[in-house]
Amino acid sequence: MKSRVSSVFIVGMLVSFWSPIAMAAVCEKTYSIAYSDNYIPYQFMSVNQGPTGLDIDIVKSIMSELDCKYNLVLTPSKRAQILLERGVIDIMPAASVTEERSVYAYFSDPYRDETVAMFVRSPDYEKYKDYDLKKAVDKRLSLTAGLGGWYGPEYGKEKQRALDAGVLRLNAETEARIQQLLNDRVDIVIADLYVGYHHAIEARRLNFIRPLPHILNSDPVHFMLSKESVSSGFVESFNLALARVSVSQKYQQLLERYRPADSTPSN
Repeated sequence: MKSRVSSVFIVGMLVSFWSPIAMAAVCEKTYSIAYSDNYIPYQFMSVNQGPTGLDIDIVKSIMSELDCKYNLVLTPSKRAQILLERGVIDIMPAASVTEERSVYAYFSDPYRDETVAMFVRSPDYEKYKDYDLKKAVDKRLSLTAGLGGWYGPEYGKEKQRALDAGVLRLNAETEARIQQLLNDRVDIVIADLYVGYHHAIEARRLNFIRPLPHILNSDPVHFMLSKESVSSGFVESFNLALARVSVSQKYQQLLERYRPADSTPSN
């Protein structure tokens, strides 16, 4: 425990005393950052705001902390990976670490989790707060999830049993699933935490849904940075800027734009 506390303290001291002037020195060029226009609420195109979303807001904050110039480039995810490998794209958000990608990309420290939650109506929370997916299927609660979605090993284990029992329905639209929950047509919606809350916010009924404490899956996501066009020194500076952003009050306020402050499931 002592070494862990010491490490945290040292990192905190480095982050605290790292000045914007020092950060500006690491900028090697104007950086190209890929984004998608259909990954709501992480990356999307807004009529009024242009490129926006949680991932975009976070990377904007990091680049502002670094005082580096950048361009946001609309690029489909698969295409962006090819361009990042070639060095045409410098930075790409929302990436999972794989051996294949590690050949051509650096990975930042994780900057958020992709968390799969089980949403219920707020009045039902106390009744279901101790449920996991197995218990929900055993009790024959009505469930809905996305077509072809990967929601973690627990969901993979229970999915066919739930379908066979007739308690799980699948459709392609998270918005439609949240509406079903709000309209008392299902008991539980399985969805990404931020995506579920986004559609509740859009419906102006944020307080009507709540995720159960038990989470189905949680995986960290990172920024990928091209080894062809970005130096390892810049990656180190990028991570320090990310650390500064992630402990700031502005960052907490940013997260609360996309979900309530007390909304994160507990396990």
